[in-house]
Amino acid sequence: MAGDDFSELLGRLKERSGLSYGVLGKRLHTSTSTLHRYVNGDAVPTDYAPVERFARVCKATPEELVELHRRWVLADAQRRRKAGGAPAEEQPRAAAQPVTEPAVYKRQPPSCRPRSW
Repeated sequence: MAGDDFSELLGRLKERSGLSYGVLGKRLHTSTSTLHRYVNGDAVPTDYAPVERFARVCKATPEELVELHRRWVLADAQRRRKAGGAPAEEQPRAAAQPVTEPAVYKRQPPSCRPRSW
């Protein structure tokens, strides 16, 4: 499964770095629980940026960065399918609402207006 491949690579990078979730969280300005969910496969980040920062802090090679991006794309697509939403460019546009003319209020003649004194 795509999400499992993604989280498996994150886990290998984390283990190889020797850094704890706490240290990674401080360096990445991310909560330890969020990082733990990513590595365990319980969540997939909606953006690639935190994944890339995670990989760079863990000293990923250029090849690992490319592979991680590929796995993230697959895992993100799987997450979107599970959520029931297609990517924004694939979502159908809402049907156009009929244009209605705004209500036109006629001005009352001066003799019908209330006096303001």
